[in-house]
Amino acid sequence: MKKDFYIFRHGQTDMNLAGRWQGRSHDMPLNETGLEQARALAAELTDSGIQAVFSSPLKRALQTGRTVADALGVPLKIEDGLVEGCFGVAEGKTKQEIHALYPDIAPAWHSLESEYMDVCFDGGETKRQIQRRVLQTLRKIARENDYTVIGVSAHSAVIRCFALIFGLKLYTVPHGRPFHFCFKDDVFELIGE
Repeated sequence: MKKDFYIFRHGQTDMNLAGRWQGRSHDMPLNETGLEQARALAAELTDSGIQAVFSSPLKRALQTGRTVADALGVPLKIEDGLVEGCFGVAEGKTKQEIHALYPDIAPAWHSLESEYMDVCFDGGETKRQIQRRVLQTLRKIARENDYTVIGVSAHSAVIRCFALIFGLKLYTVPHGRPFHFCFKDDVFELIGE
């Protein structure tokens, strides 16, 4: 059976606005811009046919997912495997601070080329680990639920690492923009782009 997934990044937080990496350790709510982005996303998805929204447990994703789910009149379900990547010692810092403090790791982490999939900051996940976790989680959602159209409220690194499977290199992931994937015969496919 074919299943459609609309995967989107949460709306903006104050840490996003300041250019600071939140990762998992900074569980920030949406700011006013983020709330507006979530409402605009919900309006964009009105005719998508989404039957349920699965969300990361972090506040920013939950608020975005709740806004979409409420607007569409569908359930919101928390899925721990959708949590943002763990960036270890880089969390809470700006990109500039990260490059200054970790000049050997930062450029490789920011690269989306395959030879840098196993790079990580101390105490953090690699892009390959994030990718495997997200793929496993999305497969679980597809296999264990009867929904045929599913919304997913997640994070930048979650979407970026998953998109790499399809050759899509997202150097930035816009807040509140849905990416459409299809799951059929146990395989995901990127729709459009």
